[in-house]
Amino acid sequence: MKISQNIIVGSGFSAFILNKILKKNYLVITTDSKYTKSLPERKNLTTHLKFFSKKFNSYGIYRYILKKSLLHDTLLHGGNTNLWGGICNISKIKKYFNFLRKIIFFKRISFNDTGSYSSNKYLFQMQKIGSNNGNIFNSSKNFKNLIKGHLVSFNIVQKNLICLKVKKKKTKNYFCKNLILAVNTTQLIDILINSNIIKDKDQIFLREHKFKTKISLLPSISKNRNVSLILSYSLPGIVKHAFGTQKNFNKFMFRFLNFFPIFYHQIFYKKKIVARYIVEKKNLHIKEIFDKTDNKFGRSIHYFNMKINNINLGKKLKQTSKNIFGISSPFITNKTPGPISNDLIEKAFEVSKKLNK
Repeated sequence: MKISQNIIVGSGFSAFILNKILKKNYLVITTDSKYTKSLPERKNLTTHLKFFSKKFNSYGIYRYILKKSLLHDTLLHGGNTNLWGGICNISKIKKYFNFLRKIIFFKRISFNDTGSYSSNKYLFQMQKIGSNNGNIFNSSKNFKNLIKGHLVSFNIVQKNLICLKVKKKKTKNYFCKNLILAVNTTQLIDILINSNIIKDKDQIFLREHKFKTKISLLPSISKNRNVSLILSYSLPGIVKHAFGTQKNFNKFMFRFLNFFPIFYHQIFYKKKIVARYIVEKKNLHIKEIFDKTDNKFGRSIHYFNMKINNINLGKKLKQTSKNIFGISSPFITNKTPGPISNDLIEKAFEVSKKLNK
């Protein structure tokens, strides 16, 4: 029986950062759609398909019953880095910046260069190093020790030994001393139910900063005291964002599109909103509790601070084993309004200090 020191599950941005700073041996298990297509499709979780982005669907045993909220499942190698705009607040990651700039190119956002702008001078777009086209950073080609498969569940065999049940052509078991979960919210819920961490009738709690969007003919809009951040896109930025292309147009086309005075604004508020769900294992449902969920929850896709029956998710997992760690957005407890990449970086470095001892 082969035992890995560390196994990272997921291949999105947080997993990428950790795989660059882990000093001890590790494996990365990333999902592959060919191992999930036998599961029921969940169309209401596949809401961000874009013309130029890789195609994907959500698959899982549990059906999400949603009314006021919007949840997502980017069941794809590389996760949300296949779709995002790659914006990072570098003021939040100063102590890691010298290391990060060796693996990511940081470009100050502007309408002329990235098609995006904010009055916050610390917002930079993360791009692929050595790219002449301003390619937005995508984590999918930046992993070592990668295994394709789909994590179904895990269980604690004994102290310092965790068994992972991974779906491939045939189900295979992998063993590790430390398990690091770097998967999205909906897939994480599935895994935790299958692993008997989340039980029938348990309630799942999520937070998000209030978020809305606005189209205008002006490059900037006024910011009141309730607003924390406004991120604006000019027409080339809108086109890139809407179609899912991760590189700039040629300079002539970019400048030409910028002549058209139309702007899309993402507005992040200081106020936090909440959503609550109940697990109904008999019906195979994750059901939104409508009277305890705020309208339009999930629109920013940056929901965080998952709790199970009002117990913090990290604490809940530590009750099962001290060798289970989480670095994806559900494990972030105190997010700042706006881009989430800087919070994911902070979380990955925090966990790495424990794993590298």
